[in-house]
Amino acid sequence: MRLNKKTSYLIITLFAVLTVFFGYQASKIEVSDDIKTYVPKNDPEKLIYDDVSEKFGLNTLILAGVSFDDVSKHMNLIDKVTEELKNTEGVDNVISVVNAPRINATDDGDISVGNLKSSFNFSNYDVKKMKEILLNDSMLKGKFVSSDGKASLIIIGLKNNADTRLAAKNIRKIFDNNKLNYHLLGTPTADIEIENLVKKNIEKLVPIVTLLVAFVLFLSFRTLTGVILPIMSVLLADIWTVGVMVLFNVMFNTTTAAVPIAIVGIGTAYAIHVINKYYEEAQKGISKADAVNETLKHVGGAVVLSALTTIAGFLSLLTADLRPVWQLGIFTSTGIAISLLSATLLVPAILMIIQPSPKNNSNEEGESKWLRKTTEFLVHNRVLSFSIVGVIIFIMILFIPNIKTDVQMENYLNPNTEFVQSSNFLRDNFGGNDYLFLDFKAKGKNTFRDFYFNRSIRDFENYAKTFDIATQSTSVGDVVAKLTEGFTGVEYIPGSNDALEQNYMLIEGSEGIDKVLKADENESISQIMVNTKSFSKVKESELKIKDFINSQIIKSYKIEDFDTNNDEHLKAYNHEIRQFIESRRGTYNEKVLNDFVNIKNMSDEELLKSTDNKTLFNMFNTYLKINELDEIDYQTFENVYNKKSSNEDLNEYFEYFVMDNVDQMRAKLAIKKLEKDNLKLNSKYLIELAQYVNDTQVPVIGGDRKIVFNITGIPVIANKVNDMIFDNQMKSMILAYILVFVLFILQMKSVTLGLFSLIPITLTIIANFGFMGITGIALNAATVTIASITIGAGIDYTIHYITRFKKEYKLSSNKFESAVKTSATAGRAIIINSLAVVLGFMAFGFSSIGILKDFGILTAVAMIIAPILTLTIFPMAMTMLSDKVLGKLTKKSILNKKAKENA
Repeated sequence: MRLNKKTSYLIITLFAVLTVFFGYQASKIEVSDDIKTYVPKNDPEKLIYDDVSEKFGLNTLILAGVSFDDVSKHMNLIDKVTEELKNTEGVDNVISVVNAPRINATDDGDISVGNLKSSFNFSNYDVKKMKEILLNDSMLKGKFVSSDGKASLIIIGLKNNADTRLAAKNIRKIFDNNKLNYHLLGTPTADIEIENLVKKNIEKLVPIVTLLVAFVLFLSFRTLTGVILPIMSVLLADIWTVGVMVLFNVMFNTTTAAVPIAIVGIGTAYAIHVINKYYEEAQKGISKADAVNETLKHVGGAVVLSALTTIAGFLSLLTADLRPVWQLGIFTSTGIAISLLSATLLVPAILMIIQPSPKNNSNEEGESKWLRKTTEFLVHNRVLSFSIVGVIIFIMILFIPNIKTDVQMENYLNPNTEFVQSSNFLRDNFGGNDYLFLDFKAKGKNTFRDFYFNRSIRDFENYAKTFDIATQSTSVGDVVAKLTEGFTGVEYIPGSNDALEQNYMLIEGSEGIDKVLKADENESISQIMVNTKSFSKVKESELKIKDFINSQIIKSYKIEDFDTNNDEHLKAYNHEIRQFIESRRGTYNEKVLNDFVNIKNMSDEELLKSTDNKTLFNMFNTYLKINELDEIDYQTFENVYNKKSSNEDLNEYFEYFVMDNVDQMRAKLAIKKLEKDNLKLNSKYLIELAQYVNDTQVPVIGGDRKIVFNITGIPVIANKVNDMIFDNQMKSMILAYILVFVLFILQMKSVTLGLFSLIPITLTIIANFGFMGITGIALNAATVTIASITIGAGIDYTIHYITRFKKEYKLSSNKFESAVKTSATAGRAIIINSLAVVLGFMAFGFSSIGILKDFGILTAVAMIIAPILTLTIFPMAMTMLSDKVLGKLTKKSILNKKAKENA
């Protein structure tokens, strides 16, 4: 069907109406960049994270770091802000220094699990005493108050169904209204900031890329039509594509924000081909209307194939599991398809209406002298030329192993952004800016209360804290140990379920404890604050923690009363001792077991004899003082000790003293033994381990009590994304090769040429990876797409070259002259097209988002290398082929045959 003015007006009207419709939709586009949404919903790591997050209210956390001159002076203000935050719509829970769980001890000696708010009246309190508590209470210091007492951390958890952006805005208002110097870090606040950044980048980059492409178009065509029509076609494609994204409820993220700019950079090529051919036909002296129809007749197939190969490259990204990657593939492909539609329908329709006149010499026939000379050198010095290319590629290969993956958003944002500044503030004051969660699921009635379950939590969080990336931790194991310290003076978890039952009677129901313990679920977590500046370090630590715990933990056990004559009990006891030592990076010594068993088997009399008299004397006087009795002198003590005293009351008190302090004496004797065993543990750990000598129960392997361990958190999800990037890279690249190869064979009807066509693309990809290794540009959700884009877009140069070579070879049957003339003529168009694409992607260099900047640089580099290698490799390769193989170029492609049959 021939195009005429009536049809053209109809096409223009239809495009205008659709543009208004999609433009309205596009105006509603939003931005969200939550790394949790990157991985598939059914991914095992994602399922674990979702499960733990839902149970413990960790789905959406906002960390608020607040600066003060002295936190202890502003407890009333912190309490006020905490209460206001609790009452904010969308907020589920708030934990701050005022309501965080801690051990309360009264002057009367009463011990309970509470918080500062239950112990103090913040309207009138002793600031000096408060400061002493804040800087010495290990359950608060470093966790909710910085070590210098000048910063406080407030952890805000949002409800599952909350409008997170509205909640984040309201939270910010509370801090602003209270005139606080604060830093907010979390997905909701980051989303708002990134949305502003992305929109500003698109508003800035689209005009820049448009101007750069317009500049190239002007140099190429020197006409207003040649500049405006290609730009109009891709801007229209941008509007339609973003509108489609909104209709499918897809938001921009830092990766898909590249879509509009990529469409402008790539999509102009199709309109360029059409306009170039129109000018060429118009110069032949035929009417402008005939020139339009001749253009559609001769260029349509080539433009469609060019677009299909590019679309194939982007659609290969559908093999990716990462959401932003396959979204980039789908919507850039959509934009390219719309650009193609616009170039083959709208542009010809406008040309039919305005019928512009061409400038002289606007076709491809004019030869480039320097391209001719360069190509002549290449085809007559193939060995040297191939050697130079080979050496360069070999050097690039050497740098490929240097490529790293990095999805840490902080590393791609300007240092002045709130996200980066908040991360640095939390890192400087609290040692980290995110959390790992060690999840312990217990099976068996009230297993969460047994001593081995609680010791395991404490042991393994201590192991986690031996890594540089981890700082402070919070768990129910800590609460149990601190509660025991309140009763005994030593921070540890007793080896008796009866003792644990007493502790848990005080623990359960305390405010904030539900953030680490779900009694009804028989499950508990340890929150480990980590520094996520380097996800690779987090991953390394995560794997070691996981391996250590899985190798150490007794996954199935039963609790039995300890019998030192039972080999199974001794084995279980030894396992606990070893687990304690190695979890704190100490050196295990089997002598510890023998020493502890010997001490356990000592009678009270033997314990007394093994304890220094001076130590016993001081302990007994302390005991008398606690019982409000007068202290005695050393001689009186010796008489009592040697049973020579006639004071019956004193003798009776000494008997009670021995009964009440026999465990302490065992522990003191154990400490003396441990100090000689070279365990490489600090004194605090030695004192804690010494308490194990008083264990009355052991966890025997095999039984109905079970522990299932998992490690999760945003850093774990981020590392999952890192792992997926390499896998996605390979899958999408292989599919892109296959799709482009098949399309190329269909067009050229030659497997040999199909294979040849992949050579410059493959070398381009290798060179690009080498460039990444040299420059340190990391693989991320955006740069992982470069190989597929290179295959899809870079093959256009090959198609253009071979199509022209085919024409020249038909005319001359001289492969050397055909190769030279093809490079001298088509090479000019290839370079112009490449320049338009390169400048289009170089616009990303103006982006304030590093991930987009890297994406633009790498794509631009690829689009520089691809045409250079095409104009280098193909002239040499074509002159190496036999005339028989080259003869196949004269055959019509399957695609062309089918098009003719359908006409």
